Amino acid sequence: MINLFNKKELHKGINFLALKHPIIIKLKNKYGEPNFNRGTTGIFHSLIRSIISQQISTKAASSVHTKFKAIFPKKNFIAQDILKAKDSKLKLAGLSHQKIKYIKATAEYFKYTNFSNEDFEKMSNQQIQKELIQIKGIGPWTIDMILIFTLGRPDIFPIGDLGVRNGFKILFKTNTTEKQMIRKSTQWKPYRTIMSWYLWRVVDGSWETMD
Repeated sequence: MINLFNKKELHKGINFLALKHPIIIKLKNKYGEPNFNRGTTGIFHSLIRSIISQQISTKAASSVHTKFKAIFPKKNFIAQDILKAKDSKLKLAGLSHQKIKYIKATAEYFKYTNFSNEDFEKMSNQQIQKELIQIKGIGPWTIDMILIFTLGRPDIFPIGDLGVRNGFKILFKTNTTEKQMIRKSTQWKPYRTIMSWYLWRVVDGSWETMD
């Protein structure tokens, strides 16, 4: 399975896109090579981090995540640790009642299935989507983030992500429907993940000032 954490595969993808889309060279020169490291390893821990991050700022999410990890004596807490923790204790980390429910639902899923990272790495994108969507509080956007930032899958285009949508609008100077965006994104297959990363950077940076 292709993994963009492999530098060789990443370079192959950038070069592949650049052959048909010279704009990739300008993006690379402006923002560098994509970096998909979010500081979490493994599907389980990444899902917990994603739930914590829902509907709050990056800074706030980082603070809550740090407090959440501090609750557990072991750095790499497991599903059973979360299920044993009282809601009142988890709430001290800054979690809402709803997020606690989602986190415990995630822990229940992993306790029940006993899936490992290796199990997910062998699955197709569709199989992973079918599995994770069963967890309460986990939707398509969260699954896309897992596929990109935890598994390094090369062909993910998170159409529901506001940053991707805004980046698309800035880069191509047009308002488009979801169908139109999906249609255009087929030009970047099988490396749409790389283009998605650059669309996020366009929003953060100053693409409009480029020559």
